[in-house]
Amino acid sequence: MSSTSGTSGTSGTSGTSAASGTSGTSGTAGAGSTVGPDSTVGGADIYRPLLISPSTAPLPDLPPGSPLVFQGQRWPGLLGADWPPVPTVDFRDSDWDLDKFAIATLGEIVQQSTGTTPAKTWSDLIDPGADGFDEAGTAAELTELRSLIEYRAAVFDEALAQRAGLLTYMRGVLNFRSGSHPATYKLCILAFQFAQFQDMYWKRIFRRPRPSRLDPALMPPIEVPGHGSYPSGHACEAMMVALVLEQVLPTAIIPAAGAEHGPLRVLARRIARNRDVLGLHYPSDTRCGFKIAARSLPLFLSAPTVRGTPAGGSGSSSQNSDNTERHQAPVLLGATEPVEPVNVGEAAVYLDGLLAKARAEWA
Repeated sequence: MSSTSGTSGTSGTSGTSAASGTSGTSGTAGAGSTVGPDSTVGGADIYRPLLISPSTAPLPDLPPGSPLVFQGQRWPGLLGADWPPVPTVDFRDSDWDLDKFAIATLGEIVQQSTGTTPAKTWSDLIDPGADGFDEAGTAAELTELRSLIEYRAAVFDEALAQRAGLLTYMRGVLNFRSGSHPATYKLCILAFQFAQFQDMYWKRIFRRPRPSRLDPALMPPIEVPGHGSYPSGHACEAMMVALVLEQVLPTAIIPAAGAEHGPLRVLARRIARNRDVLGLHYPSDTRCGFKIAARSLPLFLSAPTVRGTPAGGSGSSSQNSDNTERHQAPVLLGATEPVEPVNVGEAAVYLDGLLAKARAEWA
C-alpha cells in the first residue's frame, strides 16, 4: 500500500492548529503518512523506529544452494562505541516548540506591570464592577443578534475558517509565514496566547451565559464553545495580534485616515463581528475583548523576550534603527462607547528582543 502526499496518518486529512492557524501533517506509523523528505514539516509528531537492519555483506560459509543470510545490526551497534559527544551547547529559544515557548513566556509577561498610580498587572486591567456587562442591556443585544441571523449564510464559510484559523487571516496582511518572517510569526503566537490566557480568566470571573442559552431562536450553526461568553476571546485575540503587528509591520500599513481604517484593525473587527452573526457572542463581549487587548499591550511589549535587554542588545547583529515603541491610536469600542487608549510609545526597544528582530525582517 502506498501513502498519499498531504494526508494525515490518523484521520486522512490535514489538521489546523487553533493557536497558529497552520496546517500540519501526522507522522504516526501506518498508512497515510506524508510522502516527502520530512514527514514532520507541518510540525506534527513523528514516529522514528530503529529496529534490526541487515548488514550489506552475507554471512560466509553458507551451505551450497542456501539463500543469502545477512547479519542483523542494531542501532548504533558496535560502530557507535567510539562516537564522541559533541560540545555542550545551551538550549536556544529557536529550539523550543513554539506553543511551549509561548507558555513559558507567559510566566515572564504576567510579572510585568504598567502605570505608576498604582502600577497594574494583567489581573488589574479589568475592573469587574466598572468593566462588566450590562444585564439591563442584554435584551436589546439579543434583539440585535436575532436580526443578524439572515446574514449567516453570507459569512458562514469565512466565520468557520476564522474559528480555528484566526492567525491564518491576520498573517495574510502583507503575506508572512513562519518560514519567511520567523520573529514576526513568533510574536503573533505569543500575543495570541497572552490574549487567550486573559480572556479565559475573565470569562470565568464574569460567568456570562452564551446568547443562545437565553434565546433559543438564535440556534448557532456550529457547536457553542464550552466556556463563558464575556469577553469575546476572538475579539481579544484578533485585536491583540493586530496591535502587535502595528508595532512590527512597515508604518505604511496605517493609512492616512488612521489605524482604525487600516487592514489590521478592520480584519480584527471582522473576525469578531462574525462571531456575533453566528449567535455566539453579544456585541458587548466584543467591546470588552478589544478593551483587554488595548490595555494589555503595554505589558506584552515590556516583557524582556519581546522588548529585549540593554546588555543583550549591544552585541546583536540585527540592524534596526526603529528602536523605540511606536505610538498607537486608541481603539474604538463602539459608536456610543468611549475610545480605549493604547498607552505605548517611546520606550526603548533592544536589538536582542523579538520586536526588534521582527522589525528587521521587514526592513
